[in-house]
Formats: sequence, C-alpha cells, structure tokens
Amino acid sequence: MLESNISARWLGDEPLDLMTLALDVVESLAGLDARDEAERELFALERALSEELEGMVAPLHLLPCLYDGLGLSGDSETFFSIDNCLMNRVLARREGIPVSLGILLIHLCRRFGVEAEGICFPGHFLVRVFSEEEGAIIDPFTGRQLSRREIEQLLRGAQGNLARLTPGHLKSAEDSEILARLLNVTKAAFIHDQQFGKALACSELLLRLKPDCPFERRDRGFLYQQLDCGQLAADDFEFFIEHCPDDPIADVLKAQMAGLDLTPKTLH
Repeated sequence: MLESNISARWLGDEPLDLMTLALDVVESLAGLDARDEAERELFALERALSEELEGMVAPLHLLPCLYDGLGLSGDSETFFSIDNCLMNRVLARREGIPVSLGILLIHLCRRFGVEAEGICFPGHFLVRVFSEEEGAIIDPFTGRQLSRREIEQLLRGAQGNLARLTPGHLKSAEDSEILARLLNVTKAAFIHDQQFGKALACSELLLRLKPDCPFERRDRGFLYQQLDCGQLAADDFEFFIEHCPDDPIADVLKAQMAGLDLTPKTLH
C-alpha cells in the first residue's frame, strides 16, 4: 500500500470538520505548499465575505454575497478538470463542481452561524441551508434555491425518467460520505487525465475511510493493473471475488487475473 501524507488523525476518534478533511486531501495529493495556499485563500474569502455581510443578516444574504458579490460559480466549461476538485484550486479560482463548492458552502455557512448540511443526491451534490426552522435546498453550482420540480428533474437526469423522488434522496450526509464523494470525483478526474498514480492515491484515501469495501478494493486493483503492478492487482481482485462471488464482474476478474504479470514492481 502506498504511503499517504494524511496524518494518523483520520484513523483516530477525534472528529474533524469537513473543510479540514478536504484540506487533508489537498495535502496528500498535492503537497503541503498546496495546503498552505488553500488555507490562505480560504482566510481571504472568509474576510471578504465578512466585509460583504457587514450590517446584513447572514442567513438571508450569505448566498447572494458569496455568489453575486464574490463571484463563486460553477465551472461548466472544464467540468471534469482536477482544478475543480482540489480545494486549493477551487479557492484560488472561486470555481468548482457541486461537491467541491458544496463543501466550501457548508464551511462558510457554519463559519457565519448558519446551519447547513450536505446531501449526496444522485448525480449532483446539494446543500440544505436552514433559515430559522425551514431548510432550503441549494444547488452549490449556482447558489440558487431549487424547487421540488427542479430537484425531480435532476433526479430523472441521473436515474432516468421513471425515477421518483423520495425522502431518502434528500437525507443529510455524514462528513465522511461527503469526503468519499469528493475523493471519488477527484479519482475520476485523474483517471480522465490518465494520471493513474494520483488516482491510486485517491483510492488509498478512500480505503482509509472504508478499509474493507470490496468495490474500492476492486477499483484499486484496476489502477494497479494500469500501473503494471500485477501482483497487487491480483491481491485486490481476489479480495473482491472472495467477498462478492456472485457479482457478474467476478468472472471477468478471474479471466483478467490469468493474464497478469505477477513479477514484483516498485511504486514511487
């Protein structure tokens, strides 16, 4: 297993806030300088938002100040870019995708005394922001409150026209679930860029969150295979087959294992 720069606190009992976890990911994937950059940009954004909100009521005006006044926005042009996943780049550009912007929005809401929670909605991360006792569903990509009809349209876009919205779709997510979603999107962005070593680092971090997940072990095996680490890939494939013998992909993995080069390799 690759060594990670993430501290052992991930494995401890002390609770960590969501932004700290996102900055840990930056440090692990891009180094300490990148984390320092992210912290500087975050402090500057917090200060700017404080100035924008002066004399205003945070629950009512935080979103307009953040999106209209300070230019936070979704990046539609290069949606799958790694710049939209790593928080140092998201903060520097003030652009991102729903999950990275959602993490930032949740942090800023909490920072300014507004209750907020993440929703791991199918295909599009959402944030619930509370004003007094009511919770509004916010699209962090645009900063807009969504109607039920718009939420249903998002669901059908992700799961097909027969999908029906249920309360389970809008349940609040634990911070670990949100972090796993960020890591999965980041891993996909690295794979899209054929940066398989970085994608493997994302997989290692995901396995810190859920070390016995056979599907993450399977996915890590595919990355080891791309990096010509046949023995490591075989170990992960065997773990998946043992725990999910009836999964249709188990037979595919058995066939792939027969063609793996099991000569030991060193990853740097």
